Amino acid sequence: MSSSGIVVSPNLRRASMALAVLGLLGLAAGLALEPTRGFSSLLLNGFFFLTLALGGAVFLALNSVANAGWYTVFKRIPEAFASYVPVGAASLLVVLAGLPSLYLWARPGVMETDHLLHKKVAFLNAPGFAIRMAVMLALWAFLTWRLRKNSLEQDAEPSAEPTKRNVATSAIFLVLFALSFCLASFDWLMSLEPHWFSTIYGLYNVAGLLESSLAAITVAVVLMKRSGLMKEINTSHLHDLGKLMFGFATLWAYLWFSQFLLIWYANIPEETVYFINRMHGGWGGPFYLNVVLNWALPFVLLLPKPAKRNATHLCLVAGIMLAGRWLDLHLMIAPSNMPEYGGINVWDVAGLVGLGALFVLAVTRTVVSVPLISRNDPYLVESLHHHT
Repeated sequence: MSSSGIVVSPNLRRASMALAVLGLLGLAAGLALEPTRGFSSLLLNGFFFLTLALGGAVFLALNSVANAGWYTVFKRIPEAFASYVPVGAASLLVVLAGLPSLYLWARPGVMETDHLLHKKVAFLNAPGFAIRMAVMLALWAFLTWRLRKNSLEQDAEPSAEPTKRNVATSAIFLVLFALSFCLASFDWLMSLEPHWFSTIYGLYNVAGLLESSLAAITVAVVLMKRSGLMKEINTSHLHDLGKLMFGFATLWAYLWFSQFLLIWYANIPEETVYFINRMHGGWGGPFYLNVVLNWALPFVLLLPKPAKRNATHLCLVAGIMLAGRWLDLHLMIAPSNMPEYGGINVWDVAGLVGLGALFVLAVTRTVVSVPLISRNDPYLVESLHHHT
């Protein structure tokens, strides 16, 4: 029996551990046999699950600074997501071993012979890249730990002081995160094609993080409600989650279209090459499917009010959005080193399974380690009686 009173099925835990081992072994084989494809899979899946974890912390921080109380009954779920940040950080640090396999600028002699890239050598270099990555990951790990620590202190303290401290921590986290995550997107993703740049790229990835993490939180909330572990969750909580999913999907579409339209309209060769590479060579199908999964389907399926109050329907749409986010990252990463689309390969699947199982293990371990409901939270009564 855990602190929360939940007993995790031994079969689920064993299955997750087995999948984690098999997936990570498969990914390791990919790193050794096909370094470019293997490290692409590591970057893709490592970044995908890290953003789900960071999205949980961002969700908590946004609600905290807004003095919102509606989410209190299920706040342990995004807190559990955030507990994966150190594990996700470790997985991304492994990418440093494969910089020349992924990044053109990291290959011997390229920066010296390419006059356009030579101008960027002060920024695009392996030591600077590694230091920035380590600093950002350490910053996120510390701040997400601090957010959770404040929340857990509220369990033992009847006063509202821990919650007030979390408001200050959340404000600091949101400012630092917004700046550092945009920089991380430029560093880890955009520099895969160092001749190309987009000033909206960082915000575009923030929108993707918000969209996918809300979808993952919604799936977890529905599963906890159906299992009977969080009976306090009602249809109004689901409705608000559905509204946020709808809103963030539309935000993602707005930023995607803004980036695409401006580059298409200006028609400058050094800018259009990014989209040309993703609309040809077999990439056209995934390129348009990306918009369908991340916006068109969620928009249509979540537009009616009853749809946002139906748990099964929300899970379906959330699954579509998670698949869309994974595909979106795949389109950002793979074409940089794979001009001709070769489909989803075995290393991609291995990375998804291995790191996905690690994510599940980290989240379930954290959920069962503390009480599911923070009884001393000053917003608990408001959340229990939440109606929209």
